[in-house]
Amino acid sequence: MKKITFNLHFTDFCNFKCKHCFVNKQGKELSLNNIKIIIDKIASYSKENNIESRINLAGGEPLVSKNIQFIIDYIYSKGIEVSIITNGLALSKDFIEQNKSKVSMIGISVDSLHYQTNFQIGRHLYNKTLLENELVEKCLFIKSNGIKLKINTCVMSLNKNEDLHNFFEKVNPDRIKILRVFCEHDENLNYLLISDKEWHDIQLKYSDLKVVFEDNDYMRDSYLIIDSEGNLSKNNLHLNNNSLLSKSVDDCLDALKQVN
Repeated sequence: MKKITFNLHFTDFCNFKCKHCFVNKQGKELSLNNIKIIIDKIASYSKENNIESRINLAGGEPLVSKNIQFIIDYIYSKGIEVSIITNGLALSKDFIEQNKSKVSMIGISVDSLHYQTNFQIGRHLYNKTLLENELVEKCLFIKSNGIKLKINTCVMSLNKNEDLHNFFEKVNPDRIKILRVFCEHDENLNYLLISDKEWHDIQLKYSDLKVVFEDNDYMRDSYLIIDSEGNLSKNNLHLNNNSLLSKSVDDCLDALKQVN
């Protein structure tokens, strides 16, 4: 059966301010009614086309939304797989236990284990960031509740020399994804970029692990994203005339085929 993942960036709100984040943060969040419309359309599309769909809840930061539990419950009720990508700060043991039968995977973004580096990247709320021991505890609790664990690491100039081998060994994630920083949305962030050689060295560093590496060229066309206004695009292009609130999934996907 064919599988497809829709990354539902239903909220722009986030408790971090990561410099390299490509989400167009305009303080918007889809209403529950609109979220239900989108989920219903994905459910119908999946059934009609014999497709196994997954909705990956993202943001912004999905766990800061007061509606997060309703959204998870509604997706699950439609027989669609649910996963979440989070920075982990608001991730609690109660949330994990409550959703252990509903959420198939929790991905945590871990760009650095050093306080100062996280501060430079913007991975902090005021002066609060996640330290290594806190991350390890959360990750192990996810796995102990039968939920798959994914770690996303975005490599940039600020963290390119860091080695996460010991952390990966401690938490034993089911999936590791290492991404090359992508700053086409803001040329003022070019100082975060790494060279081709540095990216090659990163791949060599982690060549002993089972890692998915994503370079910029791959990321440009590899994600289906539904933004906080309901628009379906590739990599958050914000195609304002391609909304799942007014079009079918089929029509939106056909429109994407016309985009370079």
